[in-house]
Amino acid sequence: MAMLLGAFLAGILSFLSPCVVSIAPGYLCFITGMSFSELKDSTASRSVIIRGTLAFIFGFTLVFVLLGVMTSFLGGFFLIHRRLIAQIGGVLLILFGLHQGGWIRLPLLYQERRFAYRPGVGITGAFVTGLIFSFGWTPCVGPVLGSILALAGSEGKPIHGLTLLLVYSLGMAIPFALLALGFNRMLAYLNRAKPYLKYVERLTGAVLVLMGIALLTEKLSMISTWFMQITGGWSPEFLLPH
Repeated sequence: MAMLLGAFLAGILSFLSPCVVSIAPGYLCFITGMSFSELKDSTASRSVIIRGTLAFIFGFTLVFVLLGVMTSFLGGFFLIHRRLIAQIGGVLLILFGLHQGGWIRLPLLYQERRFAYRPGVGITGAFVTGLIFSFGWTPCVGPVLGSILALAGSEGKPIHGLTLLLVYSLGMAIPFALLALGFNRMLAYLNRAKPYLKYVERLTGAVLVLMGIALLTEKLSMISTWFMQITGGWSPEFLLPH
């Protein structure tokens, strides 16, 4: 099963969710202390932008990775009930997928947690903003993140949970970094892509539902076999510690 590739793509899809894409430029302005016009200026301080973006990325990555480790630890603790945990995870994946695709609505995933604390500009402020981002935007990343956590829990190994959520965070981090390094070009791409993002959400939802069914029916190994066949025997899962 190509969990690492799935986690990476899930991170990218989380960034492409409409509410994250729409606030990403604003977050970049906030963590750098620059206006839109300043970010568009090619003479803007690259070092300030890069430091702020990296601190922000580290903030949300830290939270996601800790969640992955804790979820996997709980899954390992209840290892004797691993089949039951896998079934619960499969049901959650299906529910998250149906929600992500817009076919059902889960009220719990619409409860945002935006903190009143407003950190100052600088590396520390950008890091704290990353922490707040990871906790506060449940409607944006909740379904996909929850699905990755369900997979991590089904594995029952904290090191696997750490790796999966680190790769997921990388998937979210790369678009943020590209936006920071090439603000004008990336902003133009994102604006052109916005009309199609609803289809991305539906596709993501469908994939999550299929993954949930595979986990529920213990068929996830078939995905790994299929992936290895088309890649000549290689799978990103080999990168996971054993």
